Amino acid sequence: MALLILAAVARLLWVEVEAGTLVPWDFFGYFTIQTNLIAAGTLLVGAPFTGHARPAWLEYLRACSAVYVVIVVAVYWPVLAPVSDDRWTWANLVVHGAVAAAMVGDWLVEGPRAPLPRAHLGALLAYPLAWCTIVLIRGATDGWVPYDFLHPGLGYGGIAVVIGAIGAAGVALGAALFRTPPGRAVSVARSRAVAPAR
Repeated sequence: MALLILAAVARLLWVEVEAGTLVPWDFFGYFTIQTNLIAAGTLLVGAPFTGHARPAWLEYLRACSAVYVVIVVAVYWPVLAPVSDDRWTWANLVVHGAVAAAMVGDWLVEGPRAPLPRAHLGALLAYPLAWCTIVLIRGATDGWVPYDFLHPGLGYGGIAVVIGAIGAAGVALGAALFRTPPGRAVSVARSRAVAPAR
């Protein structure tokens, strides 16, 4: 799945190159591209831990990655897809669909090593807030924004409402993931730990 995500991002990059419209700073400035790359990295880093307990930092990375790509899907299809000409291409379906299913599926199958404390839900917001800050600065300076609903011309009050709504949805999803019961890997490890010696 990680390789498929990287192939999809590479394909989208190549489309820009062929069209002569590639601006690397802009292309890699999209939340979709960044979060898909985060998801691919998470899957690659986490692969050796499949079926085993993972360090806490990896559990948080998995949770954050899953939330981010689900938000990408939730925003893209109702808001951006209707005005997109390439929504049915394979690469677009990967970055705006398959990756979210894979990350949530991975979480549900492999589960966390233990439910994560909701007191740490703020960890979910660190990266999106940093991304939003940079995007708003760019929008106010060079005029580029990755998505129209973040354009300063709409007014910062409206932008704040949109960001707040998306952030609240992300925190709600994160809260559900944080409280997910331990998955198969932990269940297997526990059953082995309590198995009688032979």
